[in-house]
Amino acid sequence: MATPVLMRSLLAALPLMLGAPVSALAQQPLAVPPLSSAPWVPGASCPLLVPLKDSVLQPLRIQPRQVPRKNAGGCLSAADALYSADGCPLKLCPRALPSLDL
Repeated sequence: MATPVLMRSLLAALPLMLGAPVSALAQQPLAVPPLSSAPWVPGASCPLLVPLKDSVLQPLRIQPRQVPRKNAGGCLSAADALYSADGCPLKLCPRALPSLDL
């Protein structure tokens, strides 16, 4: 555990390491602004799109108001999905063709 003197020294050096005062960093806008500050609690679980043994690969549920923006962005990878209006993944994105030359 760090001593109080060491902690004060580290905190004093933090703005120098980051290149800006800590107070200025706290006022920076987020790269991606949150949709809401209210916590979102998902309802019932979504149906699995993957086999049960691969359930860790199931795309996560998103907030219903995020669906239009997410679907407009299309598939970001083969592990991505298109979403239904309730925020559940509706359809897995297609896998890339193995013989496609770029």
